[in-house]
Amino acid sequence: MAEPSPATSFSALGSPVTTTAGGHWTDVVKPTVETSYQATWKNATSTTVTVKVRPLISLTLVNVATGSFSTKVTGARSFTGKFVNVQRFTLTGALTLKKVVLDASSSATFHVRLHAGLNRLRVVMPTSQAAPGYISGMSKVLTVRR
Repeated sequence: MAEPSPATSFSALGSPVTTTAGGHWTDVVKPTVETSYQATWKNATSTTVTVKVRPLISLTLVNVATGSFSTKVTGARSFTGKFVNVQRFTLTGALTLKKVVLDASSSATFHVRLHAGLNRLRVVMPTSQAAPGYISGMSKVLTVRR
């Protein structure tokens, strides 16, 4: 049984699972949003297991000369109006450079002042912006030489 966010009740998940002679079973799921699962057999119900999901976040260099980048957040729902934080890695850790609001396609184009040499950047969406149904997510680190 599955209960994907924001549903309020469990429903059957695909076809029934077959057990082994010892009563063991497995099932493979790929939730696209936070989902709780339960197994039922006769009148018994297992404890609930909840699988948390992160949104998929991309970061792409548009133009190194202008420090132009684009980001897109993908999930089972829109992230229009939500924000992401653009971060640069320094010797002491990640430094947030700016907050960028996502448009109607859950994406944005923005500019960052690049330092001479290597710049390591990423985009982070905090849980406060990803919820409901998602926990915080981040892009891969993008290394750009200027």
